[in-house]
Amino acid sequence: MVGLAFLGAIGFMLAAAGGGPGLSARLREVPHRQVEGAAGRIAWLELHGPMVAGDMGFAGGAGITQDTLAMLERAVDDPTIKGILLHLDTPGGSVTDADRIHSAITKARAKSKTVFVLMDDLCASGGVYAAVAAQEIWALPTTVTGSIGVIIAALNASKLLEKIGIEDTSITSGPNKAMLSPTRPVDPEHTRILQGVVDAMYERFVTLVAQGRNLPTEKVRALADGRILTAEQAVSGGLVDHIGDADAALDALQTDIGQGSLDIVRYEVEPSLADLLRATLGRPDPQAALFAQIFGAPRAMYLFSTFGSAR
Repeated sequence: MVGLAFLGAIGFMLAAAGGGPGLSARLREVPHRQVEGAAGRIAWLELHGPMVAGDMGFAGGAGITQDTLAMLERAVDDPTIKGILLHLDTPGGSVTDADRIHSAITKARAKSKTVFVLMDDLCASGGVYAAVAAQEIWALPTTVTGSIGVIIAALNASKLLEKIGIEDTSITSGPNKAMLSPTRPVDPEHTRILQGVVDAMYERFVTLVAQGRNLPTEKVRALADGRILTAEQAVSGGLVDHIGDADAALDALQTDIGQGSLDIVRYEVEPSLADLLRATLGRPDPQAALFAQIFGAPRAMYLFSTFGSAR
């Protein structure tokens, strides 16, 4: 018990201090393919898991989004990097996190970096949102994608609490302060307000897909009812350009850059001491962290989810 208490104290101190060296200091490059006399390099980046800013780990981990943003920034600032392959395996995540990655890809392109996306097993909702900023999108033959839409997830237990004699007596400054409270009956006005937020975020999603994929808005809207798509269906719908594996996508990226043979380097983030401590003490499952974010407070998500209903 003393040992765990000591580790816990160290973990909290690391959290307060930022967990050790910053992300940029912990980024490393791992050679993937090298050629003699290379004219430059391609950076291969990966994002695996829900797009959330923090993993809610014991000592406050940076989270998947920050890792990916740091990698993109490194690739953009490196003049030897001519192209980027962003490998996505994600159900999406928060609206803001998906938008940050979309924006970072857009900035990379503005700095004359050619960016391709490779969709892995699952690249849905916020994954699609981010991917459409790239010049070209590839998918594996078995990729599941789509799920274009927005969700604000909530559970309501007011009937259960009434049944067992528990009453919410919270005091609020206004009638709309406790929207989606799980302890009070659903207020139609709250639903109307939140539906407006969902609709606005949905329109932004549809607009960016239409712009990024050069598709008519109505064609995107026909696919943007939350449905999931196979790789073949995504190609037919214009959301994906090609089906192939990582080697095929990398070869196509090199051809598109058109500067001769290029080295390929993979970016990785070395774990911090805080990360190692979290692993020692039992790091929370990322899916559990995502669940906590969804239901911790009402928030709009570009997320492939089994919660929610159409209105």
